[in-house]
Amino acid sequence: MEQDIEFKYPNIIDFFGTTLCHICHFTTHDLLNYADYDKYAEGNIQKSNSDVDNQISLLLEKNDESHHEEIIGSFSTEFQEFGDIYPTIHRKSMVIALYNFFEHQIKTLCIEVNRLLPADMSSKYFRSVCIRSYRKFLRHEAGFGINPGGSLWKLWEEMLKVEQIRHVLVHSEGEIEKDRVERHADIESYCKCRSDIRLYRHKILIDKGYVATLIADLIALFEKLDNHVGTFIRQYENEHGRYEIPLPPGASRAPL
Repeated sequence: MEQDIEFKYPNIIDFFGTTLCHICHFTTHDLLNYADYDKYAEGNIQKSNSDVDNQISLLLEKNDESHHEEIIGSFSTEFQEFGDIYPTIHRKSMVIALYNFFEHQIKTLCIEVNRLLPADMSSKYFRSVCIRSYRKFLRHEAGFGINPGGSLWKLWEEMLKVEQIRHVLVHSEGEIEKDRVERHADIESYCKCRSDIRLYRHKILIDKGYVATLIADLIALFEKLDNHVGTFIRQYENEHGRYEIPLPPGASRAPL
């Protein structure tokens, strides 16, 4: 009789072919692609800015000093584009995309884990999209060691702050509403601990380097999560059995 290997509790699972087994690894691979893109985009913006500076220098050398102010003023659009507009658009878009990607991957991980639990816990933890609920699910239902004070807990706490930043970027163009006193305090506290993101009054300003650091933190988070996924899989196999690849008739598993 063939084993039922459908991905659900309490079947014996061939984990190698499952999303659960590989999701953290694939996520870190995708995050490296995000990192390459960020480096490429920031490099192009910086190069364009340098090109403008070089062009101005050449014109200043060739023209009388009386024309210098006019020459510099003629590049005001380029100064604004490469110094403010394009970097802001890129960094804001990257933070939004990275948080959305993180949230989706965590939700997918939780859904896969939930399928291997004795009872469906989706109605308790997945009614709304909430990374705080996802962490609670992984801790209390799947036994992931995401404990207060631990490195994975701290990384998750960082993402809770990024969640608030993402919300402000999406819904109010980076301007924290004046009546959201608690949110302002949380984001202000977060920014004070960093050198690459800041608040100017109620406006979130993202500096060069923040996106790269955020990606590095996400990679570290998923690498640590991968260890817990491995532990969960081993515990499941210890309880329900390990999948064995069927052998041809007459073949033996005994070592030669």
